[in-house]
Amino acid sequence: MKKLSVFMAAMLVVSGAAMAQGEETGSAGAGSGASAAGSGLGAIGGIATGTIVAGAIAAGVLAAVVSNNRSDSPVNCPTGQTLVNGTCQPNKTLQCEGSDPLVGGVCTGTTTTVTVSGTSTITVPVTFTYAPTLR
Repeated sequence: MKKLSVFMAAMLVVSGAAMAQGEETGSAGAGSGASAAGSGLGAIGGIATGTIVAGAIAAGVLAAVVSNNRSDSPVNCPTGQTLVNGTCQPNKTLQCEGSDPLVGGVCTGTTTTVTVSGTSTITVPVTFTYAPTLR
């Protein structure tokens, strides 16, 4: 697309130069024996300069439409990767810390709390849940 923009800019410069030449030739003055092209008509080989410029601009617009209409080929990511927003990303899975099991999308952990009161020791298992991480 960038090349097309540069091409269009070059075409506008060339068309501006052609128009300037036609105007300059036309300013030679009707009294000095100027030709029909020199009397302000701005023709090249019987075709008006404005027609040539309009044709060049139309061709550029058509080329831009055609180049924008062509889509990119599909991206095939390597094994173990998934396409995310146009780039290949490694596949990620939900994982829990250590040996905690993943149940229903939630990690379940257990720990043991030991309480000593006087001469007795109480051991209490505590279960907790937490969100898994994406790795």
